[in-house]
Amino acid sequence: MNKTVAMVINLFIVLSLLMTASHPLSIAAENRKVSLAIYPFNDVSRNSLDMNIHAVLHTEFSGYGFIEIVPVEVIREKIYEIEPQFMWTEKEYAVKNGGIYWKIEPRLVERINETVSAQYSLYGDLIRIDDRWRVNASLVKDTDLESVRQFRLSGMKYDELPAKLSDMSKNIAYILKSEAVLNEAEEDIRRYKGGMVSNPEVISRMKKHISSVPESVPLRALLLDLYLEDKDSNQEDIMSDGLKIIDLMKDSENADTRYLLSLALDPFDAVAGVYEKKQGWDNAIAIREKAQRLFPYNSELHTEGIGRNYYYLAKSFEEKGSMEKAMESYKTAVSYLPPSSVYFQQATSGMDRLQGIVH
Repeated sequence: MNKTVAMVINLFIVLSLLMTASHPLSIAAENRKVSLAIYPFNDVSRNSLDMNIHAVLHTEFSGYGFIEIVPVEVIREKIYEIEPQFMWTEKEYAVKNGGIYWKIEPRLVERINETVSAQYSLYGDLIRIDDRWRVNASLVKDTDLESVRQFRLSGMKYDELPAKLSDMSKNIAYILKSEAVLNEAEEDIRRYKGGMVSNPEVISRMKKHISSVPESVPLRALLLDLYLEDKDSNQEDIMSDGLKIIDLMKDSENADTRYLLSLALDPFDAVAGVYEKKQGWDNAIAIREKAQRLFPYNSELHTEGIGRNYYYLAKSFEEKGSMEKAMESYKTAVSYLPPSSVYFQQATSGMDRLQGIVH
């Protein structure tokens, strides 16, 4: 091989690598699926296997291209291996039937998930009493039993069950879609952290992900984290995305909160910080007070922030000649601030200064 040919080949290889690196998001795992194990649902009131429930659920979830279903035969086989003493129940048929595990327990799901590598598992049971029925279903992620989501369906007639199972399946499919999109988003972040794409490119990608799952707190958290890399230039975006996350948060003990904590991200502090730069003290206080209820993990940070904002409010009132409001705000500031804070000392000085003016 002469030098010219070698140079051409090497140039071709380099250009190919550059093209791949310059468009890494285009080869992101768009077809990445979420694996779901659907366990047999048993009629625990009659000691029988309810094939209709599993059939309906399997049909429903098979319609989603991003869900990969672990075959129920694999689940049954693993159950036999793990709990053989509970597996065999004789039936009064012409041919003896068995192999039904009457009540799927969380510890069994945990053990089986370790062997089949299911990202999510759906299990539960059916109870029928005369014309009434109830289905208890649980969706658990990996082997984390703290991440379980409960679903309760009930009705008067058995023919109502398929429609209610269908509605439940749609809700679960949305959860799984959020997971699939989040997997892609996290891969995009890894590429960005590796220097393969720019900040504007990965932000654009995050917005695309959010457009498909707009209610996803983790996706918005990833976007907010990107905005916070340049707080001064992204103030409006930080406020917009941060307020949306705050609006979506329902309580402090859920998977969304755990995800925020895993990123060391506090949307309340991010939004309050923008308000403070704009001198919107009342709004900043309101956000930090809400954080105390919904995100009490930075309690000390928010408490001091509330005190600091009341100090600035007091200064504003004093400059405007509203001495009574200024004194009230100084007192409130002192009640929130630690004695070691410079703002505590300044608020105390303000109270002393107004002592002879306000009665």
